[in-house]
Amino acid sequence: MNEKEYAATYQELAIILKELHLGWTAEQVADVVRTGKIIEERSPKRKTPLLKIEDYTSEEQLQLLTNAVEEAIINIAEMEDEIAYFLRIEAEKSQFIPKIIFADPDEVGKEIEFTSELIAPRNKQAIALKSLFKQLLSPTNSLEDNYPIFEQIRNKLTGAINPKFHTAIEQSDIFDVYLFTILLKAIANEGGDIYYKNVLDGNPNSLVFRKTPGKIHGNIHPYTHAVVEFPNKPPLEVHIGVKVQGRAGVLHECNVLVLYKKEADLCRLLSREPRHSQVIVAIKSQFYTSQLKVEIAGSFIGLASDIRYEGGSYFISNSSSYSVAKLLTTARKKWEHNIVPGATNDVNRLMYSLQTIFKDFKARH
Repeated sequence: MNEKEYAATYQELAIILKELHLGWTAEQVADVVRTGKIIEERSPKRKTPLLKIEDYTSEEQLQLLTNAVEEAIINIAEMEDEIAYFLRIEAEKSQFIPKIIFADPDEVGKEIEFTSELIAPRNKQAIALKSLFKQLLSPTNSLEDNYPIFEQIRNKLTGAINPKFHTAIEQSDIFDVYLFTILLKAIANEGGDIYYKNVLDGNPNSLVFRKTPGKIHGNIHPYTHAVVEFPNKPPLEVHIGVKVQGRAGVLHECNVLVLYKKEADLCRLLSREPRHSQVIVAIKSQFYTSQLKVEIAGSFIGLASDIRYEGGSYFISNSSSYSVAKLLTTARKKWEHNIVPGATNDVNRLMYSLQTIFKDFKARH
């Protein structure tokens, strides 16, 4: 294909995504394309490379768009599959239905059932997209060759999408639950005993999580958390989507949080938010189908400077960016990119890092 055909192929795929209510993936890619790609010009005479911005070619733009769809559909389907396996084991142990309800205080709540019967067929359709995208990107194809492929992509996308749960916010919620399972696996590997409670101290029938970070003591919905007990150590709680008070007296959003149970109990009793000094681990997550913006790293650095956690704060994303990684590394912040089921090395490194925190926790107490 020439540049004109790559551009036309991009537009055809973007139209399909919009028709299937996945237009937000194309919007995220378009944002990256508008920004341009950063090129480093190195010279032996300079320690720091000179930076310049170049436009993406039409071929590169198409590659970005297919990558975005893979993040939004294929990787999310694989996350759901891993969550379903995790919940099946936990549900048998703790006697709850393997179902998650996501809700904000002002709404009824939206549920997603994590069973193999529902997820496996979607996962199969999602995986089939990989070979179709490979065909679509073939430089030997003409635009006419791609028209039959467009129809196949449309059909596979229709079968792969969860019709009730596919917006950008909803997929971010799936990513947070995926991180929640990684964290709990790290705790279990360190010998922690895990069970589940809701905000009213009852045993949950299913898991209820916040769609956006809110009050740890909010009880309009029976929000769920995990309770963690190590032998002869202070008990902990693991939450999704709560706010924490920083040193400057402002509240910060945490996607996944581990804190002392004693502090969580006081917060529920006194209707206040957790103090940063009582937090073991805080995770700020970013689910994004294209390259991360450097502004995201700047925001996290500002948050981390106002909070001192016993174990540390992490910036974790399914996506990546050289600039973001460089900035976080220079600022000496904990971060992990490419956290998706297929990235075994990255996921294992994150899990081992979290295990170290709980190893140290046991040693301190």
